[in-house]
Amino acid sequence: MSEERYSYQKAIRQFVYIELPVDTDHDGRNDLVRADIIRPAELDGKEKIPAIMDPSPYYALYERHGEKNEYEHPEDVWNSTLSCYPFFYDNYFVPRGYAVILLATAGTSLSAGFCDIGGPNDVASANAVVDWLNGRAKGYMTRERRTPDNELKAYWSNGLVGAIGKSYDGSVANAMAATGIEGLRTIVPISAISSQYRWYHPNAALLDGDDADGGWFEPDNFAQSLESTADGKLQRFNLMGGLDTLREGSDKASLDYNAFWAQRNYASHAKDYKASVFIVHGVNDLNVMMNQVEDYWRELGENGVPRKIWVHQYGHDDPFDFRNDVWMSTLDRWFEYWLKGIDNGIMNEPIASVEDIDGNWHEGSNWPEPEASMHVYRVSGGEDPRLGELVEAVGADSEARTGETSLVASLKGGRINELVDAYSCDKADAQRLLYVSAPLQQDMHVSGHVEVEVSVKASVPRSNLCASLIEYGEGTYIEPGPDTHAMVEIDQQRTVHWQTTPQDKAVYKVWIPRKSREISRVVTRGWISTDHREGFDHHVPAPQDEWITVRIPMLATDSLIRAGHRMALMICNNTERLAQVPDCDYEVRLDAIRLRFNAVASPCAR
Repeated sequence: MSEERYSYQKAIRQFVYIELPVDTDHDGRNDLVRADIIRPAELDGKEKIPAIMDPSPYYALYERHGEKNEYEHPEDVWNSTLSCYPFFYDNYFVPRGYAVILLATAGTSLSAGFCDIGGPNDVASANAVVDWLNGRAKGYMTRERRTPDNELKAYWSNGLVGAIGKSYDGSVANAMAATGIEGLRTIVPISAISSQYRWYHPNAALLDGDDADGGWFEPDNFAQSLESTADGKLQRFNLMGGLDTLREGSDKASLDYNAFWAQRNYASHAKDYKASVFIVHGVNDLNVMMNQVEDYWRELGENGVPRKIWVHQYGHDDPFDFRNDVWMSTLDRWFEYWLKGIDNGIMNEPIASVEDIDGNWHEGSNWPEPEASMHVYRVSGGEDPRLGELVEAVGADSEARTGETSLVASLKGGRINELVDAYSCDKADAQRLLYVSAPLQQDMHVSGHVEVEVSVKASVPRSNLCASLIEYGEGTYIEPGPDTHAMVEIDQQRTVHWQTTPQDKAVYKVWIPRKSREISRVVTRGWISTDHREGFDHHVPAPQDEWITVRIPMLATDSLIRAGHRMALMICNNTERLAQVPDCDYEVRLDAIRLRFNAVASPCAR
């Protein structure tokens, strides 16, 4: 880890209003966005330094690890520096020779404009900071005067920037990299979105709560919850149709992937990246799910983007809380390499660090596990075809059967829990199919892609089809809570040995994993809207009384199913994780069901 050389107490604290090239609130002037800066005083005028920035819409709304923006003069925040910079980036990195910048994205906190949920306005506001640091954009000391004598220049900047952040913040970092902007050297997206479509309409489905007014699951609603109402600009922009643009573009009626969503698909621009990428994501994150990682990580690799990944077992959680010491040393070395040009060997180390279900971390040459091979399972029905066995298929049996079949299971439409508990796994149910394996002879390390293929007749032209991969067997499992976090705050505080001020102390809450002893768990789950079975950019109603093939993409995972435990496949119309949709009765051909996943099967070491 690098050394602290500079005083945090004496650091220069300032702010700047940076001019965007657009007028998104239609007040007749290009928008100004607010960035708060803290940097080492000892290097001012002596050495040009890099910057670490966290672009976010949340600074005026939510605490960041128990802290919010606090101003020296709260009675006039527009013209006041921050006395407290939330979270740890400033306490740690300023004494190590970096500037730390907190940007309020367009239309939020003290920034003008209109928040467009990962769209051009968000991207323009974040890229404006990079442009300003490189002398390509104008910044002002106050927001009232845009005159030469009020300009503020980043004379202290060497033009190199790293963007970091969790959730929305990290999504903006992904969006910045997708533009290929000069000066952005690296991004560190934590639990972040790489495709907004997959967050809002995963596999053309709607998430629970999106039945009518979907709250955050509707871009226009989300934008209104984030937008600053300062100076009445939100109302003005709404009258100009801004919220209507978000509402119409998201296309809730058809749920098609369209130009609106393509503009917010950052993974599809991996060929344009000039920044390296360090991804951190949890396999049990049910807010920003693993559908944001699988294709993104592959696209980065195929386009030669320098990359690193941590895959952990928790939910929508921060590595600061679950792997603190290793996280800080790794992040330190990552920024040191990409922003200071110090060859510390980090790029010669394994690019993947993966946590197993016992909390042990394993270094590897890639993720998913390169040694994993395809495993295919078929089903066989019992006396009641809705209940039966899950059996590994070999050879020609790996492919789904075609032609007429004599074994069909009837599945009644309904919205049910995605987990069938162990006490119910031997009971048939009209609203689900369930096929359970014999106890596994070997540990099965499932890594990466999982999918289910089925052949069905549908009773309605548009509904969902869902599947769960379940493990039955006693174990201590991670348990994400309703807030999608798997880490729980306890009544303790962590004092780190970094520099502080009386107003900005490096004291943080302690979090521990939420675990429970269970005999069943969902390994992964998946779903699809049947009218998008042929592609997400168009919809084709499912014909009634005609066999159709549907592939259900499941969330990529990295999980161990232990020897001696049983594995199960559950198929249903709809789950409680998703919004209510028209119920659909299905006829399902058992000989056409195939479960496919990549895994390493190995003898039990316990």
